[in-house]
Amino acid sequence: MDTIHDEGWVCLWRKSIHSRVFQSEGLWKVWTWCLMKANHEDAWAPMKTGRGETQVFVNRGQFIFGRKTASKELKMDESTIYKRMQKLKNMRNCNIESNTHYSIVTVLNYELYQGCPKDEVTGKVTTKEQPSNTNNNDNNENNIVRRSKKQTDPRVKEFLSFWGEIFQKVTGQPYVFSFGKDGSLAKDLLKVHSFEILQGATRDYFRDERCRVQGFTFGRFKVEVNRLLSQKAMDPLAQAKRE
Repeated sequence: MDTIHDEGWVCLWRKSIHSRVFQSEGLWKVWTWCLMKANHEDAWAPMKTGRGETQVFVNRGQFIFGRKTASKELKMDESTIYKRMQKLKNMRNCNIESNTHYSIVTVLNYELYQGCPKDEVTGKVTTKEQPSNTNNNDNNENNIVRRSKKQTDPRVKEFLSFWGEIFQKVTGQPYVFSFGKDGSLAKDLLKVHSFEILQGATRDYFRDERCRVQGFTFGRFKVEVNRLLSQKAMDPLAQAKRE
């Protein structure tokens, strides 16, 4: 069903060594396999359904999962892979949607894990190859690689990562970002406030009783930032320090 490609790469952050997943050798192997299997861009993939075949649209950050193929590639028995995939799902590292023919795995927060500067890739690919190119399988020898002119502000990813870490410490659960929306909100905030000020506002946000009652979301944080900063400015201790 799926094939391993030798070309291409994925981002792997050093701080992963401190994660829960890293503490289990088998779970870490399955998790990094998921990162390598996930599409680096939207694509159609062929899928056998009984005696026929259909085309399945697989988004960036997703891949088609089958226990038999996974068992062969990971050299693990199917029951072990199933248990480890379910554990990753329960830890909210991924989501799994299944039907009678196949399962689609979504790597949650894929943009956070794989938010490296994106390259533009051009090259000749045959029609036969296109449906199965659902991984980051850019051939460095046969393709011309150019650095994208449009670079994302690195502070956006860094701040979202910081905000997500505070969220997880407070709630015990990872935050699932909507990177199109939340990334834009973070970019707008960083245009107005410094990174350090937003760090302080984040800490205040998660201590604020009103925000706790409303429920912690990044969108709500954006709405509450000015109130939190004004509230801090009116704090008697803060005023005394300035005087």
